[in-house]
Amino acid sequence: MKAVQYHELGEPEVLKLEEVPDPAPGPDDLLVAVKAAGVNYSDAGKRRGLYLEPTPLPYCPGSEVAGTVVSMGANVSGFALGDRVVGLLPSRSGGYAELAALPARTAIVIPAAMDYATAVTLPNQGATALNLLTTMARLAKGESVLVHAAAGGVGGLIIQLAKHLGAGTVIGLASNAAKRDHVLALGADAAFDSTNLNWVGEVRAITKGAGVDIVLDSVGGDAFNSSLDCLAPFGRVICYGLASGVPHQVSPLRLMRPSQMVAGFHLDGIVNDDSRFASDLQRLVDMAASGGLKPVIGKRFALTDAIAAHHFIESRQSLGKLVIEPAGAAS
Repeated sequence: MKAVQYHELGEPEVLKLEEVPDPAPGPDDLLVAVKAAGVNYSDAGKRRGLYLEPTPLPYCPGSEVAGTVVSMGANVSGFALGDRVVGLLPSRSGGYAELAALPARTAIVIPAAMDYATAVTLPNQGATALNLLTTMARLAKGESVLVHAAAGGVGGLIIQLAKHLGAGTVIGLASNAAKRDHVLALGADAAFDSTNLNWVGEVRAITKGAGVDIVLDSVGGDAFNSSLDCLAPFGRVICYGLASGVPHQVSPLRLMRPSQMVAGFHLDGIVNDDSRFASDLQRLVDMAASGGLKPVIGKRFALTDAIAAHHFIESRQSLGKLVIEPAGAAS
């Protein structure tokens, strides 16, 4: 089969389309003909070696796939050959390929009317957005929510899910006017310029001086510090990324008097629970199928255009999810 791999860390140009052996699925796996693979910012981070754990080489990026089942391990039940499925690759690798060995426990069947690209927005970014709001922030009806990088794949889903779950004022931060228009179109009540630190005052103004109840931060650095400046008493900041490259730092003394909380989140905690992840994914697919959640596909790439996909995601110009379609053409 054909797959995208890299044999050294570096710029997007280290990505190579190569002929490699077909994956050997285990007894608990589905072998899936990949129709869509998600592109995430973390794919670029691993390619650059920015994570604490070393990236094993050669490495095939891609943590989530949608496609059709072509074979199944001996222990697999509840699936049939030809099923249209979507799921997460817990190893966070192997998605940029024509075939992928997908653990059955992290996969579900998708409706015939749902296209593969829409489905592949949900295992990583959708499940992250859902658990940030529910498991971590424990959003209560009427609470206000501030979303960093609100025009991205996770951010856009957070905005929609927050409204669906009964949030009050939902505020998105984005770096340019087109992105802010996009955030408003997704249902946010306000969208402020993340490049202008006046947004702290704007957040306080729209919350009538009270501050925001929940901040979901994938950026860190100065953005994290500013989030604390506009956080309400008993407010929660949930950190789930570090796009700035600057670690989050806060003294517990700053949090004590206003009774505030800072916490971190990684999806692995949910994925490692055998039943929970699939249940969350089913919930998201059902919402998307009913029209209650509208994932946004920012751009589609052919497998031959993985380099362009990585350049594009690192440009931070994307609105919504970037998708690689092994059998498709770029669009």
